Amino acid sequence: MRILLTLALFIFSCFSITSQNIISGKVINADNGSPLAYATVKVSEKKQILTNIDGTFSLQLTAKDSSLTVTYIGFSKTTIALTKFSDFYLIKLDPFAENLSAVMLYSEENPANKIVRKAIERKGQNDPEQALNSFQYKSYNKFIIDNESKGIANESDTSSLEIRTIINQGRAYLSEKTSTHLFTKPNQRKELVEGIQTAGFNKPVYDVLALKAEPLSLYNNNYQLFDTDYAGPLANGAFRNYSYKILDTTSIEGRSSFVIYFKPKREKKVAGLEGVLYLDTLSFAIQKATAKLLGAVKLEVNHNYKYYAQQDLWFPSNQSITLKPGTGGRDISVFGGSVSLGTVQRNKSVLNKVIGSGEIESDLYLESTTVNYELQFNKEVLIPWEAAAITVLKDANERSIEYWEANRQIPFSKNDELTAQKVDSIIKSRNIERQIRVKKAIANGHLPAGMWNFDLSKFIKYNNYEGFRLGVGGTTNAGFSEKMRLHGYLVYGFKDTEFKYGIGAGTRLHKRSDTWLDVKYIDDIREVGSFKYLKGINDFSILEPRFVNISFYYKYKSLQAGLTHRFTPKLETEWVLNRSDISQIGNYGFINDGVLYEDYTVSEATVGFLYRPFSTFLNTPSSNQIINKGYPQFTGQVSKSFSGILGGDFDFTKVGLKVEYQVNRLDLSNTQITIEGNYAFGNLPLTHAFHASPNNPNKTEIFNRFSIAGKISFETMYFNEFFSDRQAALHISHQFSPFRISDTYKPELTLLNRFVIGSFGDIEAHQNIEFKSLRHGFSEAGLELNKLFGGFGLSFAYRYGAYHLPSFKENFSFKFTLKLKI
Repeated sequence: MRILLTLALFIFSCFSITSQNIISGKVINADNGSPLAYATVKVSEKKQILTNIDGTFSLQLTAKDSSLTVTYIGFSKTTIALTKFSDFYLIKLDPFAENLSAVMLYSEENPANKIVRKAIERKGQNDPEQALNSFQYKSYNKFIIDNESKGIANESDTSSLEIRTIINQGRAYLSEKTSTHLFTKPNQRKELVEGIQTAGFNKPVYDVLALKAEPLSLYNNNYQLFDTDYAGPLANGAFRNYSYKILDTTSIEGRSSFVIYFKPKREKKVAGLEGVLYLDTLSFAIQKATAKLLGAVKLEVNHNYKYYAQQDLWFPSNQSITLKPGTGGRDISVFGGSVSLGTVQRNKSVLNKVIGSGEIESDLYLESTTVNYELQFNKEVLIPWEAAAITVLKDANERSIEYWEANRQIPFSKNDELTAQKVDSIIKSRNIERQIRVKKAIANGHLPAGMWNFDLSKFIKYNNYEGFRLGVGGTTNAGFSEKMRLHGYLVYGFKDTEFKYGIGAGTRLHKRSDTWLDVKYIDDIREVGSFKYLKGINDFSILEPRFVNISFYYKYKSLQAGLTHRFTPKLETEWVLNRSDISQIGNYGFINDGVLYEDYTVSEATVGFLYRPFSTFLNTPSSNQIINKGYPQFTGQVSKSFSGILGGDFDFTKVGLKVEYQVNRLDLSNTQITIEGNYAFGNLPLTHAFHASPNNPNKTEIFNRFSIAGKISFETMYFNEFFSDRQAALHISHQFSPFRISDTYKPELTLLNRFVIGSFGDIEAHQNIEFKSLRHGFSEAGLELNKLFGGFGLSFAYRYGAYHLPSFKENFSFKFTLKLKI
């Protein structure tokens, strides 16, 4: 009986296999052989598909299917017979003479353009974020990295970086997420992540949440996906970037729609997608959309909408994104720069040079699928004021199996179960989590070693006073403790033959707000006139441009206590009490109330803040991560020095405010504006005054001054030439679209203009030094040619205006730039 049952199953499976087969093909223009994107390939009224961008298609048939009908507007319809002897069909369509010209006889405008124009005009009624006062819904997302050909494999490859294994063999990564999405007018969006699990990891890989793999709307001017902004097909200026064509009409949920094909006009200038919009014939709303990109990556996005009659509104119901390696050049990161997806992240960077990304897998792909459900329209939506754009709830990583079974909107297949088992085994046996931590730490300027993160900036530096400054420093990491930290450094200057050091400890008071109380002692040197914001954005850089040429320092021994606290994801603060004993390296002296001070004590209370109201953040139980930088952003600081308290000698107050604004455009050009004001009053020694970030070495010849150009420093202003007790500076830079000489060689031209004005109340009080104020205003203009060779480029600047010097070479600076991606 068992034998007969087995035989019956075998016969049935054979019948099933032979009764269905998959055919593929390509549709081209018979005249010139060019592929016809989004041609309709129809087997029956219920079974039809559109060709891909390259004209290809794949279709599953049954034994009843005997012919294919292919249609494309402007071309003759073709029907071909299917045979069992062929599984690939090259279909050539003949253009007919009428094409669209017959339609154009009675229309001054391309009919597709008229439809798209109406869709753009009706965005206010059709875009849910404009048509509704509020809404909320839940979503389920499944994110996988898979391999089309290898399937599940148990063997591992030890020939490359450990992280490579998790990606490059079979299905390699799986995460699930459930969220509640909240929206209220005019522009408040929040996502509360209620459940998340990532196969194999003890802690979820939160970086996946910041990938922007779930864009809700195609109505926006910019369509953002994986850190790339594409021109929206229904943007207000869409006709500059896209051409449109009517392909067909169809019906979705019983409502008719125009099938509109869109294609980029300026692919080399503006990033655009190629695809099809299904626009409702009555409301001109999007019913469905598909878009693709071939080239640097192979990207396919599908949006589906559901019609709600009561609101007369189409709302997104589900979407899927598939990403495959293409010709390279796009930087798509899965674990925040830690693991690559074949050539999708083969972008040139220092980190990828030092720590490789594994071999390229052409069959590898990433897929993200999202289903929206439990929608509520125009009901009261309460959005926590302190919430980030994406907030992960405290217990999101602790959901039960029953929770996931109840909330999955996509079946969890046997393949998914095998993936979870495989990834869990690989990650645990090969310590993948540590590999990810190491690569992230290096990208942020640290080198982890056990419980200690070494500060890469402490290893070696050079300046005119110390010569080579060698040392070691860093801080403990979570391996030591999540509630306490120790930090310190020890360096030695070979020219001044002195050690400098710092030591400190801190305790975490609140994890979610990243509140720390720290105490530290420092014995070191500091540049005269420097002003450092406590909450300045510390982007790690390989080289500090100005540091090499600084020669005017003072010594200080400082004992300080500080509290850092994040009030909201957008507002970070730091509060510091500090007592510093100052001693001069040179002959400088400061006269205050008739007394000459060379060595003195400064006791200060300082509060600093960083406020980024237009940026969006991902807030997790363990971190606060920026997703989108929005502008303007504000950095500020106020400090007050007290005499007679903790031995302080002077009373003065210092205020600083910096406003940064940046406009990024679809053609990859950008304009940056930085405005900074510094103001001080009271008994202010020169050590605590302001310089304007000069970056021109005090040497006569141009080539002797050849060094590294800074970001917002004055390249033609000589060191120690100007000091102020109040100043205002303006920095403007405009980077043009990259010059696309080849796919890999794209230099950039940037125009620069800088201006600063200031004053100094009592210059005579500062002894044994000569300097000027900035009361007439200092100006310079320049340009940069960046990325001429790797990350290297050239900088040129010229000094003009009130402080213009007699000879050309005194006013001109020639330097190199360094812009390397870590």
